[in-house]
Amino acid sequence: MSHPVTLYLVRHGQTEFNLKGLAQGWSNSPLTDAGQEGAARLGAGLAREGVRFGLACSSDSGRAVDTARLILTHAGQADLPRRQDPRLREWCMGDFEAGPVDAFLEAFAAKFPGDPLHPDRFHALPDWADCLLEHNSEGAVQTFDAICQRLMEGLEALMREAEEAGIDNVLVVSHGLAIKTVLYILARDRMDEAGNLKNTSVCTFRWDGTALHPLVLNDTHYLEG
Repeated sequence: MSHPVTLYLVRHGQTEFNLKGLAQGWSNSPLTDAGQEGAARLGAGLAREGVRFGLACSSDSGRAVDTARLILTHAGQADLPRRQDPRLREWCMGDFEAGPVDAFLEAFAAKFPGDPLHPDRFHALPDWADCLLEHNSEGAVQTFDAICQRLMEGLEALMREAEEAGIDNVLVVSHGLAIKTVLYILARDRMDEAGNLKNTSVCTFRWDGTALHPLVLNDTHYLEG
């Protein structure tokens, strides 16, 4: 019988780019004071509810690395080794990197009429990727299939490792569009719950030995108290 594992998939804390409305993608910007506080409160909230991690990983982006460090420190698990996996990165935003998010939204609206931020649009993430591929002067933008493949390979490798080691809980810190992509794959009928995926929110999944199954999405209750 397989050992069930719970995945705590967390969006990084608020960053300077988030605050300024700039697209981050593979670029990085530091956590704001509020972002650091959110990560600290999340760690304390998880510890308060008795959640202990046996494995912790983030993308290799500084904002995710720092968020994971703060979560574990304030959860009383500062000594737990943390690893970084580039497969858990955000989408590359191509020519929109480090520029106004509104510039991408305008380009998307020109290609696909309608409100780009309407909840229904999160069911059309492949269209977002197609739009970025048209603004890809450096050739770093990935196809939607490639994004899906790297994210699921990274997560499933962690789940198999945790299962084999008898680990109950795994922490992963990733990014907004990356997490929405995971939801597109695993919980497309529940994507509206994560339309506005909050910084330091948690999406939990149960690994049953073969697949991840969504539990609670866009959860911020650990930040309370």
